[in-house]
Amino acid sequence: MAADAKGWTFRAGTLASLAVALATVTSTIVFSEPAVADVLMMGVVLAVPVLGAGRIGRAALLNIAAWLVILALGIGGTALSANFDTAIKHQLVTLYLVAGAVAVSAYVTADPLPRFTLVMWCYVLACLLATFAAIVGYFGVVPGTYDLFTEYDRARGTFKDPNVFGAALVPALTYLAWIMLREPPARAVVAAAVAMPLAVGLLISFSRGAWIAAVLSVALLAWILFVRSRRRSDFQRFGVVVMVGTVGLLVALGAAIQAPQVRALLEQRANMDQTYDHGPEGRFGGQEKARRLVLDHPLGIGTHTFRDIYHPEEPHNVYLTMFLNAGWLGGLLYIASVVGTTVAGLWMSLRNGYLQGPLVVAAASFTALAFEGIIIDSDHWRHFFLMMALVWGLADAQVRLPQARLRPGRGTEARHG
Repeated sequence: MAADAKGWTFRAGTLASLAVALATVTSTIVFSEPAVADVLMMGVVLAVPVLGAGRIGRAALLNIAAWLVILALGIGGTALSANFDTAIKHQLVTLYLVAGAVAVSAYVTADPLPRFTLVMWCYVLACLLATFAAIVGYFGVVPGTYDLFTEYDRARGTFKDPNVFGAALVPALTYLAWIMLREPPARAVVAAAVAMPLAVGLLISFSRGAWIAAVLSVALLAWILFVRSRRRSDFQRFGVVVMVGTVGLLVALGAAIQAPQVRALLEQRANMDQTYDHGPEGRFGGQEKARRLVLDHPLGIGTHTFRDIYHPEEPHNVYLTMFLNAGWLGGLLYIASVVGTTVAGLWMSLRNGYLQGPLVVAAASFTALAFEGIIIDSDHWRHFFLMMALVWGLADAQVRLPQARLRPGRGTEARHG
């Protein structure tokens, strides 16, 4: 318990929840690094252990061990970097993103269902704020905001990049899709209404990677729920949601393409053969350079050295980037953490239980974001670390379920088991 000067008392878990909520709601405001959310997340990193509001499980511990080595190798590799100042700053940002993921996973493990719900609804609100800014700027609703909230004629909202903005909407849309498929009709209608502006935001980000990630994430969620459903009503709801969702998306798309700038850019971005992808200085040429450098430098070449010396930009592949930053061992451990988190999340989401829905949402979202990392550098995506944290926390809570049921009255697991 904690008390203020007037004698009001607050539960430690409530204070931790407030810190997590504030950090999550501001997580989509990332004009620069460190962002406001990063400062607030450091408060979460301190609050969760100090208030005793978290519990570390095996999944989190294994990944913490892997990430400590990755970070040590990345920080050590900055000695090789062409620009030490920007390199060490990059690694320090990674450090507190990982620390935040650990804190959130511990927070969720201690009381999974209500805390997962809090995190996701705060995240949906954060995405709505970013999308509102994107729509206002892109369509010129407020004069003077176009340049602030767009880049290269693509909406970026409160992010630095349209691709990051588009990808950030994927977990929110996945969570809303789950509500539409499994929650009572009244909540499903609310979720559908909230999803519509987010779908518009995803469209006007013109991020092909985010479009693919959204389809993959929602498809994974729908497939898992479909194959694990046993009630006839579940299949009926599935059919209704698919039909209504398809019609809604077509209506939203039809309305959006009435704007000439949307129609023109949509035609351009729908073409998978972009000129900037080809040639030695293009995306694919850069990835080929990165692969050769990875093979020739077992210890890596140092953070940002690739863009500073070898190519105009980063490799557009987070896995290659991690090998370049942290060497072979760091790159392999990063892949092991991502693959392990993906497999554990998807495997546990196939098990029926009261945590199945949260696990499906977190695992499907994380899998899609991890897949998108093949074509973009996602090593500082706040939403990637947030979904990773949720998978760790929910997986550890799921493992604790049998023990919790043997001792009724202790924790949420006993109440809902």
